[in-house]
Amino acid sequence: MQPEQRLSRGRQKSKRYFTASEVAAFEYCPLAWWYEQYEPAAQADTEELFARMVELEHEHGPQATALPEYQLHERLLLRRGAFDNGQEQHREHAEAVEDVYDEARALPFAGCSRRLTLVAIVLLISAIALIAAAVFLR
Repeated sequence: MQPEQRLSRGRQKSKRYFTASEVAAFEYCPLAWWYEQYEPAAQADTEELFARMVELEHEHGPQATALPEYQLHERLLLRRGAFDNGQEQHREHAEAVEDVYDEARALPFAGCSRRLTLVAIVLLISAIALIAAAVFLR
């Protein structure tokens, strides 16, 4: 066998065949296709991506959204359609937490607001009585 034949056989063994959908994905956006093929985050499941985004938020605070890694995870989740679902879950959780805080804040002050209303009424009646006394004394 000649060296050229061995070389061509070696190439044939390492050839990869692409599906029509892979070619279409490459045509649409080569960079997205590359990330899907070679970026480990693209193969990660949704929970892992969310967990990493939360880690980045805890590590970097409000600046986390500007990080390329965070944006990559966000785009991957958007593409999967899971990001919208996650945002809705986050919103529902935030509302539930807010309701719990509102209830906790309202409990200690319930008696105080009644007392404050009574004090305001007593002061108003006293003010009216003092004005009436001042008018009659002149």
